[in-house]
Amino acid sequence: MKKIPIALSLLAAAFVSGCVSLNEEKISPETPVRLYPAAKVLKGANPVDLYVESQLTVSDIPLRSRTFQRVAEVAGPAVVSIYVKTETPVKVRLLPINLPFTGLPAKLPGVGLGSGFLIHPKGYILSNEHVIRNASEIRVMTMDGTDHVARVLATDPVYDLALLKIDSPANRPFPFLPMGHSDEIRGGDHVIAVGNPLGFGHTVTTGVISHTGRSLFEEKDPTGRYVRYIQTDAAINPGSSGGPLITLTGSWIGLNTAQIANTQGIGFTVPSNQVLEFFSNVLEGRGQSAE
Repeated sequence: MKKIPIALSLLAAAFVSGCVSLNEEKISPETPVRLYPAAKVLKGANPVDLYVESQLTVSDIPLRSRTFQRVAEVAGPAVVSIYVKTETPVKVRLLPINLPFTGLPAKLPGVGLGSGFLIHPKGYILSNEHVIRNASEIRVMTMDGTDHVARVLATDPVYDLALLKIDSPANRPFPFLPMGHSDEIRGGDHVIAVGNPLGFGHTVTTGVISHTGRSLFEEKDPTGRYVRYIQTDAAINPGSSGGPLITLTGSWIGLNTAQIANTQGIGFTVPSNQVLEFFSNVLEGRGQSAE
């Protein structure tokens, strides 16, 4: 039997007894994009240096028995699995009383997983901010089983977006997905979602666009930034967050983010037209510097 380190066991006991509380950060609609040092290489760059646009977002494609399979085969190599080691800020208190300005700061180790996808042959990856939040190490596994260390370039806590970068050891171009325009899709359009649910690896689900421009939160600030989600019935399970929502032309038109608990067929995707705002902020260097 392995011995549990005393410090770790005490921390676990404290957490169970209510003496540890998370330092939760409130994300307001005015929260700026966060630019990490690695993003400097993109400041002033052209959009084509960061992402590739699709020439055809949607089309009246005949639905045959292998239509979805062909789209999935092309898209699969560009989708990645993301594994994260985290250090979540907490406060440890000697008494189980949560008083303001009390407690000793500490970091609680943990692990997480999610999905992402390559948007450029140079190795730029898009995922959810919540997938890599509080990360101390981020590893990306491509479909061929190759493991990469990823670095964070920028995040957008409001739109729940993260831009990552991996490098090819042989300097070879990565497979990628072209970006479609989400304002061209309509309810009833067929889509597929690809992700890493529960760590099982590449998994394909299919569905349709259920609704566009869905707002999930009360918009109190008229000048604030709010996500107008794409709603889909394609399954988005834990671990699939950060994966792409793809049309039958092979274009990604959104970033799969969440599914309402205890429901079936109600998933939400950040649309590509709002991801473009994030990209513009990165390319123009607009945001808050982060370490």
